[in-house]
Amino acid sequence: MGRFGGFIRYGLVGAVALAAAGGGAAAQTIKFVPHADLKIIDTTWTNALITSHHGHMIYDTLFAYDSRMVSKPQMVESWSKSPDGMTWTFTLRKGMTFHDGSPVTAKDAVASLNRWSKRRVEGTAMMERAASLVAKDDLTFVLTLKEVFAPVLQTLSNPVLSTFVLREKDATADAFQQQTFDQVIGSGPFIFAKDEWVPGAKVVYKKNPAYNSRSEPSDALTGGKVVKVDRVEWTYLPDSATAVQALIRGEVDIVEQPQPDLLPLLKKDRNITVKVMDEMGWQGIIRPNALHPPFNNPKARQAVALLVDQPTYLTAMVGEDYRKPCPAILFCGGPYETMAGSEQFRQRNVDKAKQLLKEAGYNGEPVVLMGPTDIAALNANAVITAQNLRDAGMNVDLQLIDWGTVSTRQQKKDKPGDGSPGWHMYFTAAPGTMFHTPLTNFALATPCDGKNWNGWTCDEELEKIRLSFLTAATPEAQKQVAERLQTRFYEVMPFISIGQYLTPKAWRNNITGVVNSREVVMWGLEKK
Repeated sequence: MGRFGGFIRYGLVGAVALAAAGGGAAAQTIKFVPHADLKIIDTTWTNALITSHHGHMIYDTLFAYDSRMVSKPQMVESWSKSPDGMTWTFTLRKGMTFHDGSPVTAKDAVASLNRWSKRRVEGTAMMERAASLVAKDDLTFVLTLKEVFAPVLQTLSNPVLSTFVLREKDATADAFQQQTFDQVIGSGPFIFAKDEWVPGAKVVYKKNPAYNSRSEPSDALTGGKVVKVDRVEWTYLPDSATAVQALIRGEVDIVEQPQPDLLPLLKKDRNITVKVMDEMGWQGIIRPNALHPPFNNPKARQAVALLVDQPTYLTAMVGEDYRKPCPAILFCGGPYETMAGSEQFRQRNVDKAKQLLKEAGYNGEPVVLMGPTDIAALNANAVITAQNLRDAGMNVDLQLIDWGTVSTRQQKKDKPGDGSPGWHMYFTAAPGTMFHTPLTNFALATPCDGKNWNGWTCDEELEKIRLSFLTAATPEAQKQVAERLQTRFYEVMPFISIGQYLTPKAWRNNITGVVNSREVVMWGLEKK
């Protein structure tokens, strides 16, 4: 999870009547409380979901998944592949423009894909098998493969690590350096109001009057993105009780992740709808840092897994109604669900955990845990894990900070301790829409080149198994890969799953046009 929203700290800004351009009517403004503060605006540089939400506001994507997880073209008008599957040709829709008025071209798409692929495990896998990716004319670009890579469309449809199209001059910037303000220019349905952004308080987006929408009905992240309001304000309220009370009073319109123990209060209010939009749910994650002792030793990571009792974690995080204990790393209920390798980790075993920590060479050194204060579920994950580690005899330094700071420090490889920004462990979550296949589950990538996800676990055998999924030709062969993958996963333990859970969203009933989407999208919404 790593990923979410932005806004007003511990208080609300009163509604302001804005004069519509050329008239006296009040502008329609949607006030949205996201799950976290927006601190990183570069959608390539981070996996944070809040930054992905930001991306879907201001950019558009080449492809996307609909509500049934079917890949659909978005910025692409048409596409074709050669009979041998080695040449893919894409033609963009006519009339698309960036917010600065410049046209969207195939060169922009090519440059954006090249930058995106340097930080996305599935994009890297695709481009390593590519002979070339070139613009053929203003609207057409061609991907030529040198090795078979069947899931091209699925790769281009990732709902979180999306193929956002930037201007060519921005996309040619170093993928390992964050974009600057002047580079955040999209072609999407909203324009980022940079001058109104107050980090830690508020993010503002304005309707893009020049947006070239598709004509199909909106379905999740696909189809038409018809904006019916003038303005969207993300209001950051790290205290969930404050957010819920603001929703009840009508001071905000939508709360992305209301705290579970406050849901009964919302459900009693006839003016509010509470609904689970994503039945696949999320996977809670403990992510150890494999660069530094003790978690550079897989035995220490296995020890953490042996301290986990999933029902205890999930009940504290989301309550009994929304928990889904599950040892399958590729999601229970998904096509690649398997119990392979998980048997010894299904029951908490503190004595065995202590033994493994001793074998890993742990000798009482402080371990730095980064726990987010402003995402209730992840905060619970952090607090329980800290106590579990203490139960096993570890010296725990639990640092409670906001998610934006966690997502920034995630990138640091410094040795933990003595005031450095380094860390031993942090806590996040990821949606099943992204984590249910070896292709898009970036936490499973363990290459030894240092370009994998924060935590940097290196295991060539696990990575080889993961990449074999790309050439598995049948569902049966793919399932076999999943079983081998999970068996090796529990031997290496690049992360620890604390199970699956659902995340209801809440909005006032005067908000209509809510799109059938796992994410809260702002197109289609009207405020009565």
